[in-house]
Amino acid sequence: MKTTSDDYDFVALSDVKAELLATTEGQEAWDDLQARKALVQQLKLARKARKLTQEDVASQMGTQKQNISRLERGETDPQLGTLNRYAAVLGGRFIFQAG
Repeated sequence: MKTTSDDYDFVALSDVKAELLATTEGQEAWDDLQARKALVQQLKLARKARKLTQEDVASQMGTQKQNISRLERGETDPQLGTLNRYAAVLGGRFIFQAG
């Protein structure tokens, strides 16, 4: 990453990402983010397949529609408990399977 005292030097996001992904911690954080995004996408698709609205899910979870909307847009970092409650509303649950 470029380090200077000049506030106007810009670093390409791709360079920052590459540098972060070169570290174990960065790669683990990236993998975690991708897993959460995949889980949320599965939940969203299942919700739509069951013809439920975000409002329906929110009501059954005891939260507000805007929270479900933010979750589905990837604007929040959901806790596993939140994802489990969402899955339960859809009649599902998460199960770990070793590859």
